[in-house]
Amino acid sequence: MILYPILAARNREANSAGIDIFAKFSAYVKNTRPEDHKALEKALNKALVKLDDFLLGPLPTDKQEGGHHGLSARRYLDGDELTLADCNLLPKLHVVKVVAKKYRNYDIPADFRGLWRYLGNAYSRDEFTNTCAADTEIELAYKDVAKRLGK
Repeated sequence: MILYPILAARNREANSAGIDIFAKFSAYVKNTRPEDHKALEKALNKALVKLDDFLLGPLPTDKQEGGHHGLSARRYLDGDELTLADCNLLPKLHVVKVVAKKYRNYDIPADFRGLWRYLGNAYSRDEFTNTCAADTEIELAYKDVAKRLGK
């Protein structure tokens, strides 16, 4: 008998964590108006902070089971195992990291500890690194999408 991993998240909130990051990133990277740049970067940071807070906080099931009263040390959105929620969000975060750096000289702030832990855990998994496009491929794919800020 073959056993398959259960990929569904136990916590409903894990499925929507980071849901608006890619939209905020797209607006930021496609922007051509210098006067909008700071506001769009701020909106992206706000979405990333929301994800960082989710990753650092206890999961609803932890609260219900009476555990986890401090910062969470879980590896992924829904615990210590990858779920479909991670398979959806992690590739997008990787694109955000690569493209924002290349075309906006933007780095995800180092003080987003939960987010960096999350990315680090993903990058340590063969399942993730072997399926991610190379940074140069991502940069090329976004070459015509990422607009230059008019000066």
